[in-house]
Amino acid sequence: MKKYLVLNWKMNPQSLKEAEELLKIIKNSSPSLKIIVAPPFIYLLKAKEILKNKYQLASQNVFWHNRYSMTGEISPKMLKSMGVNYVILGHSERQINLKETLSFVNLKIKACLLNNIIPIVCIGEKERKKGEGISFKIKKIIFDQLNEAFKGIKLEKKKLIIIAYEPNWAIGKGVSEEPKEVEEMANLIRFWLERRFLNYNPQSFLVLYGGSVKSSNLKQFLNLKNIDGVLVGGASTNKKELKKMLQC
Repeated sequence: MKKYLVLNWKMNPQSLKEAEELLKIIKNSSPSLKIIVAPPFIYLLKAKEILKNKYQLASQNVFWHNRYSMTGEISPKMLKSMGVNYVILGHSERQINLKETLSFVNLKIKACLLNNIIPIVCIGEKERKKGEGISFKIKKIIFDQLNEAFKGIKLEKKKLIIIAYEPNWAIGKGVSEEPKEVEEMANLIRFWLERRFLNYNPQSFLVLYGGSVKSSNLKQFLNLKNIDGVLVGGASTNKKELKKMLQC
C-alpha cells in the first residue's frame, strides 16, 4: 500500500497566483506516495481544476450539519460537491487559538462519516520534558484525547479513519519527534483502537505522523513500519521543499 503525504497549507499562500504555482508543481510530479492536498477553502475549486482527479483534496475544517444557520462555516455536503474526500480535524492550532474542543471534533468526525468523508483526526500532547519519552503521563493524555474524540462513534464496514499524531511541541518549531518514539506512539494508538472497537479492522485505520516534517526527515518517518504516512504543514507551501518531498 502506498504511504500518504498530506499537504496541509494552513492559511497559505496569500494569493491565488501563488496557490496555482504550488498546485502545478504537484500536478507535474509523479511521486510513489498517495498525495492529499489541503488548501484553504478559497483555493479548493482551483485545486480541483488543476489537479483534476490525479490527487485527492482535503478540507482544513468542516461544520457538523449540512443545513444550519452558521455564518462562515462549510458543510460536509458542500465539500462533497466540490470533490473533497478528506477533512483535517482537531488540529492543535484550532484547539489553542480558536478554543475548539474535542467535543466539537467528535461532532465533526460523526458528520464526516455520515457524509462519506474520511476524517484526518489530529491528536498529540502539548508539551513533553526533554528525555521524558512516552511516559505514563503522555499515554494518559493521548488515551484521554482519543476517548473524547471518538465518544459514541461506531466502526462501520468500509469506513476509513485516519489518525495523525502531532505533538504540539514539534509543530512549527523545527524540532521533530524521534522516529523510535513515533513508532512507539503509533503502536500505542493501535493498541487503543483494538480495545475501543470490538469489530476492529486494521485496514479501517491509518496512523500518520506530523510535526516539523520536511524533505530532510521525510523518508525516515515514511520508512517506519507502523506509520502509514505523514502530515506536512509549513514545508508544503515552500516550493523548494515541496519539490524535494514529491521526489520520494
